[in-house]
Amino acid sequence: MEFLPLETDVCQTRILTFGYNANFRTSGNVSTSLLDFAKDLLFDLKYAKDEHNRDLNIGHAYMQGQNDPNYEAIIRAISAITFLATPHRGTNLADLLDRILRSTFVSNSKLYVSELAKNSFTLQKLNEQFRHIAPRLEIVSFYETQSTSIGLKSARVIWANDIKMILEKESSVLGYPGETSKALDADHHNICKFDSPKDPNYITVRNALGSIVGKIISTSSLNKPLAPKRKDSGDLKTLLAITEIPDVDYIFFRDQWTSGTCDWVLQEDGYLEWLNAQDRFRKVFWLNGGAATGKSVLASFIINRLVEQGFSCQYFFMRFGNRRKRSLSFLLRSIAYQVARDMPDFMEQVLQLGDEAIDFATADPRTLWERIYKSVLFDLKDTRTLYWVIDGLDEADDPRALVRLLSDIPSSSIRIRLLLLGRKTNDILDALQKLPQATQLYTLSIEGHLEDMRCYIAQELCMSGNSGFTESVVERLVRGAQNNFLWVHFAVQSLNLCHTEADVELALQKLPIRMEAIYDRMASTIAQNPSSTDRALASTLLQCATISIRALTITELAQALQEDRYSMLDLQRSITDLCGGFIVIDNGANVAMVHQTAREYLLNSNDRPFYVDKGAAHKQMFESCMRSLMTVGLRAKVKDNRQPEFLQYAAKSWSSHLMLTPPDCARTAETLSKFLGGHWVLIWIQFLATHQQLAVLVEASKHLSRYYAQRKQFDAGLSEQEHLVLKQELVDRWAEDLVKVVGKFGMVLRRNPESIYKLIPPFCPRSSAIYQHFGKTKDKSLVVSGLSGENWDDSIARMSFGPGTYASSVSAAGSQIAILVSSGRVILYNSSTFEVTTASPIKHGERMYRMELSSNGTLLATYGYLTTKIWETSTGLCRLSVPNVESRPRPLAMLFTKKNTTLLVGTDDRRIRSLDLSQNPSSWELTAELEEPELEGHFLNSSNHMALNSDGRLIAVAYRGHPLSAWEIDGPVHIGHCWRTREEVARGEVIEAVWHPHSLEVLGLYIEGVVFKWRPYDNETEELATGASRLAISSDGNLFATGDVRGTVKVYTTAEFGLLYRLASEDTVLSLTFSPDLRRFYDVRGNYGNAWEPNALIRFSEQRSTGGRNESETGSLPRNSTASESWTGRIDAITALAGSPVGRLYCCGTEQGLVHLHDTKRGKLADIYASKSFFSIEQMIWNQDGRYLCFSDSSKKVIVMSINPKTVGLDSVVEKRAEISMKNVTNGSILQLLFHPDSSKLLVRASSTILRISMADFSSTLSLELHTSQHQWIVHPQDPALIIDIGPSSIRILDWDLAERQLYSFQHSQTPLRVESFTNVVNTVDRVLVTVDKRHLLAQLSASNCALDALHFLPTQL
Repeated sequence: MEFLPLETDVCQTRILTFGYNANFRTSGNVSTSLLDFAKDLLFDLKYAKDEHNRDLNIGHAYMQGQNDPNYEAIIRAISAITFLATPHRGTNLADLLDRILRSTFVSNSKLYVSELAKNSFTLQKLNEQFRHIAPRLEIVSFYETQSTSIGLKSARVIWANDIKMILEKESSVLGYPGETSKALDADHHNICKFDSPKDPNYITVRNALGSIVGKIISTSSLNKPLAPKRKDSGDLKTLLAITEIPDVDYIFFRDQWTSGTCDWVLQEDGYLEWLNAQDRFRKVFWLNGGAATGKSVLASFIINRLVEQGFSCQYFFMRFGNRRKRSLSFLLRSIAYQVARDMPDFMEQVLQLGDEAIDFATADPRTLWERIYKSVLFDLKDTRTLYWVIDGLDEADDPRALVRLLSDIPSSSIRIRLLLLGRKTNDILDALQKLPQATQLYTLSIEGHLEDMRCYIAQELCMSGNSGFTESVVERLVRGAQNNFLWVHFAVQSLNLCHTEADVELALQKLPIRMEAIYDRMASTIAQNPSSTDRALASTLLQCATISIRALTITELAQALQEDRYSMLDLQRSITDLCGGFIVIDNGANVAMVHQTAREYLLNSNDRPFYVDKGAAHKQMFESCMRSLMTVGLRAKVKDNRQPEFLQYAAKSWSSHLMLTPPDCARTAETLSKFLGGHWVLIWIQFLATHQQLAVLVEASKHLSRYYAQRKQFDAGLSEQEHLVLKQELVDRWAEDLVKVVGKFGMVLRRNPESIYKLIPPFCPRSSAIYQHFGKTKDKSLVVSGLSGENWDDSIARMSFGPGTYASSVSAAGSQIAILVSSGRVILYNSSTFEVTTASPIKHGERMYRMELSSNGTLLATYGYLTTKIWETSTGLCRLSVPNVESRPRPLAMLFTKKNTTLLVGTDDRRIRSLDLSQNPSSWELTAELEEPELEGHFLNSSNHMALNSDGRLIAVAYRGHPLSAWEIDGPVHIGHCWRTREEVARGEVIEAVWHPHSLEVLGLYIEGVVFKWRPYDNETEELATGASRLAISSDGNLFATGDVRGTVKVYTTAEFGLLYRLASEDTVLSLTFSPDLRRFYDVRGNYGNAWEPNALIRFSEQRSTGGRNESETGSLPRNSTASESWTGRIDAITALAGSPVGRLYCCGTEQGLVHLHDTKRGKLADIYASKSFFSIEQMIWNQDGRYLCFSDSSKKVIVMSINPKTVGLDSVVEKRAEISMKNVTNGSILQLLFHPDSSKLLVRASSTILRISMADFSSTLSLELHTSQHQWIVHPQDPALIIDIGPSSIRILDWDLAERQLYSFQHSQTPLRVESFTNVVNTVDRVLVTVDKRHLLAQLSASNCALDALHFLPTQL
């Protein structure tokens, strides 16, 4: 405090101190904790004043402030923290001090002292929380290097002249990336006490503080942000499905590093060249070594070195024991997230990818690479170099696939240096040898660096006495280690227990030669434990650790084991004492295997002294998960977010353990039946929905199906009496229900997780498990009747375009579904709700040939006869209109490129033209003209089909009677022709072709229904007979779909041509496309379209994200594989609906001319009418007392039926009273029917005529010509003798003789309809409602060429 105010920069700050009572020899509250000290500091920071009576409002007890909104301003102001000998991981002397305090009369034990014990739970929890915050801070840690006298002369037990190190470096340094650590020549008492401004320790601390203050001052003077906003970072974390960042693994391995080791790598020529080269060549450095040779520790050392030097470093540790951490998808998402934290421009562009509706959590790794890296990162203009460190290459699900992806790095405009670490395997060697020539590969073995081994042994070996003897022991260990640090670790542990040189010599002689022998010794210590209770507990602990899907924390493990059952005093100590060294606890309090080889040892052999039975272990974990999910009172805890920590693991992993349990286990079957048959399954779904983890339901569905198949096979060998209690049908039904619930109700669940209890079950099919158990209970609050399906189907929506309107193509991107219909319009639907969007329809204004959506669905291009137009899909506004070229060529392919700034169009005149969308006005530019080479025996005419690849650099062109041709557009350069595999049909006509999104191959369809796959650069062709007439490929290229004239859709895997799914329906498939998330496909079939979501697609999508080595379900399907099949009959759409004003009856009319009578409680009663010519029912109305029903069809027939509601169910209740043809007396279709209140008359309104029909003889007695059809007619609410004719700008009052009584005209001063930009706008009254008091009317108006509606509130007494 005396020196710092005199220092440059530091003097500009306010320097304050905070103290607390650390005198442990005084009596006081024994419950005072570290948290209390932190709260005191925060309180003073917020409310205390300095000497000038100013608020302090500065830095912190940081973690406590993070969780308290009262201190939000303080936390935001903190940018750096300097620690001086802070016990981040505690000290062993805390236990000693605590025992001393307990033994004295002058004081008592203090809670804050016990909390400072080495690796105490309080410190572990604090460190776990802080590591998520640390990346936002600059951290400097100083540590002591001198021992401290700890004599307590006033205590009854005197420890005079005892000199010890209070805090080792291991506890004083956090080990985070970017942390600066520095030694001070001081003991624990004097590390923060300085003699003068010339004290070397003071100068070191002063320089660190001055550097921090200088950075803060310079940063505050700049107007540009140095880091992305916290909200953007959180949005990106959600978009990329980042559940954890790899610093946990980094810290774990960094803590195992010994000072003085790994320095050798910094002097290697290969490393220096990889690090410092400034040329544009891409560098890959591969460090390889055997098991347990220190690869991961070396990786953490290099990461720390790179960050300390100020380089932008991203890293990932592959962990075979964690399914997620060995997947390529998670690696790519993690690296992208880390890059984005350093590069705000990159973060902004990745966030924009969210508009493309790609599910990054389940996206194929190739899709992630193409969309995030090649399309965004590699195009950035940035001068920095990125350093990527990937450890555990050999532990990845598919190392070759990883190397193949990374081989694209040479195409990046940003310099990327890649460092890989892993064991040398043939797969990796082969993949690395195939790296492109533009990549420079450096290879280095890390084995043979004995100086690291000596340094590590010297640090860990606690052996005082003769130095020569100690050195000889070190050398013997180095020779016996064979580069294996894990062997040394266990050997040193054994030697540290020795008390004499003879003991050491004996221990050395007994040391096993290989790791397997070491593991045998460790297993023997468990097997030979004299306590059966301890052996059982050790077995349970090791079962959990070896087969858990991810590492459990101490708290999770305690809850999984039901710690109370064992009455354990200290679980951490029990793990250390009982598990023979197989388990370690890292800094995040995670319980993990000491090495992957230890897991393999315990699981892969049953002839060891001790082993883990894999089936029994999974059974135990399944039971633990079920106990957690069936906890009493869990629903309330989930709702209040008070659920136990283990619940997160249990909810995500129980089905994985179930799948691997023995199928003959009766207890497992009983537990599963209890869970699926009770309300716990709904609580589980609610929990997943609350935490946005509905994808877990899909994975659980897959696992339930597999378990059901195993049980079914097992039960087949048993007699009827021997069958176990598992209700197989229940499991099978839930396996299907879980997938369908996600597909059909996922959006509802995400908005309202509690809807799973009462709102969703009634809407499920009657045969489903969820309906049987929860949809028909007596206390339900919602009743749904009239559902036509007893079972789930694959249809999730049907889109009707109206009579006489036929669709020709469908496209999907972002949140948009675009359908091109025959009238020259594009109808836009929202892909979540399947509602027509506010911008729909898009009217081009002339004959339209083709449409194209941008990749994110924000822009729509329409190509007409005279013009090409660009539309904003959110508003429906035309952004750009460009005249087409005078020759009027027809468009065959369209594509948005260059981040939606350019439109490429290929036309039938064999030319490719482009539009610059950033210019307005814009004009066509000729990009390429394809001069097709002549082929003998082939006649070349106009092209009939074109296909552009995803980046617009390649094009495939098809002609009638001519082989398909492929071109590079830049040039253009002809690549080659696609010849049929059979000469006799070599001239097959190509009617469809698409490029694979991520590889140089074309998928096409010949006119006779043969699908082909052609690699033009290799001239390799493969064919498959399908009988199809339409073709579509998924956005990741893994799947393609075909449609045919019989209404059948088939989905195949692209790589093997394996049939994955088959849908049989009616009507010809005219066009089809996949959804961006690949879980659905859409098709159009004349005047309607469908959205399909098969289980096979959902499971295929989820299977790609898990990436398990042995869990591939559909990734490699042979051509003769059994595919999932579905049949969906013709859907007869409801076109009219009316409910009786009295009783429970209602009627509906359909597109096929059927009229159904329903009861709200009993469901469908009967079909009361069927049109012989299948004319659709258009209008329907009941009379006031419910005795008459009147409806009309599209042939302009009016049918009147009498219904006796009191005798519903008898054949005589429905009688047709009249069938009147209006074909010769009206022009246009029938628009409205209206009964007189006493049912004596019926009004029939057509587009230009209104007629009055007598109900006595059903004759037309009166008619009136109408000048417009945009009106609605109602009975006057207050005078039934009158009729009200409501139009957009006038209201007429008439009597039932159709004589006009009054006329009102009006204009609205402020119309809600914004139609200024449209011409020839016609307003239409769509609906009229009467208020309950009958004093007002509510009229809904719409305008042509505009999707917006207006509501007008009108009095009935005008």
